[in-house]
Amino acid sequence: MTEQTYYNNQYKRADSVTIQKVDQLKKNYGIVLDRTIFYPEGGGQPGDTGFVGSSRIIDTRKKDGDIYHITENIPDFQPGNVVDCTLDWGRRYDYMQQHSGQHILSGVMHSMFEIATVSVHQGEEYLTIETDRGEVTEEEILAVENETNRIITQNIPITIFSVDEEEAGKLNLRRAPKVSGAVRLVQVGEYDIVACGGMHVSDSSEVRLVSWIGLEKIRGHVRLIWKVGDRALQDYREKIEIVKKLSEIYSSPQSMIVTSAAAREEQLMIAQQTVSELEKVVIRFKMAELAAQAVSYNDIPVIIGDFSAEGSGFLKNAVKNLPTDKPLVFCGVQKFGGTELIWSIAANRENLVDFPAVKKILFPLIDAKGGGKPPVWQGKGSSIDGIDQFFAEFVKLVRQG
Repeated sequence: MTEQTYYNNQYKRADSVTIQKVDQLKKNYGIVLDRTIFYPEGGGQPGDTGFVGSSRIIDTRKKDGDIYHITENIPDFQPGNVVDCTLDWGRRYDYMQQHSGQHILSGVMHSMFEIATVSVHQGEEYLTIETDRGEVTEEEILAVENETNRIITQNIPITIFSVDEEEAGKLNLRRAPKVSGAVRLVQVGEYDIVACGGMHVSDSSEVRLVSWIGLEKIRGHVRLIWKVGDRALQDYREKIEIVKKLSEIYSSPQSMIVTSAAAREEQLMIAQQTVSELEKVVIRFKMAELAAQAVSYNDIPVIIGDFSAEGSGFLKNAVKNLPTDKPLVFCGVQKFGGTELIWSIAANRENLVDFPAVKKILFPLIDAKGGGKPPVWQGKGSSIDGIDQFFAEFVKLVRQG
């Protein structure tokens, strides 16, 4: 059995160890040591990373009674070799803050509002706590945040000790232990005591800060999302920088940013509506001009062409704004992506376009898909080489009536 040095000294960052064995684990390799400062994944806390000798450790996990230090490449040492190992201390300490902060949060939720913790996930960006409640008010959450931060400032020792099952049953644990035999307990003064096998800071002040950033529903429960420790400080700094930049953009003090943003949004909506109306006027003039220049077949003017030079959405707007003073037919395409196109066919009178014939004769020319209902049809094609033939065959159909 590997000696679990991480339990004896949670702050130990480096050690000299002996290689016990190296196993291949699918695509990776697992290194087993005589003792380890690397914490293996468990209790919602990720496994440690770092180096064993020259091997970069990407995870640490328990498997079949062994603690495996997982590396992607075959190690350059053999069982019996003595090597130095070092933790990715910044990552380890971050998760120590997360775990201890979670204990204080869960203890406060339980003591203040009888909200139980169902599950915990210590992610790379934030901490989540799934509660046993279907609803938690913002007032309750902010009260928990305030009380947790008050406790953090008190420099309360976080103590770790083991008792047997009988003794554990006599203590006022926040929840029943999930293990038998010796029970490892983590206690934060009078605020929380619970069975836990994870890594923790030595006192509450090292947690530094907790900040609630959101919630979501999962399995009918509320899951609270938190920034904890240095993550919370970094989040605060990032938000301060965002506020500064927004203040510059809107030329407003911090207290007026939201009001200024709302006013700017309203101005933008009005401007967008104005642009939309102007675009409609422009497209109507454009279609009138095209209709006047159109060649007639069987006394029916036909607007036909490749409109790839026009902006996106041109075909959609074009078929909506066909002049109605005389019969008119439209057939247009726009190329995109180098080899693909969109097509539109429309008429301003009924029975001017034989779409079944279009589908049978024209579709194969551009590998077209799509459809519609009179008087507008549209879709996509994947063969731009057939565009000229597509137009020519369309003219033939109009001539044939």
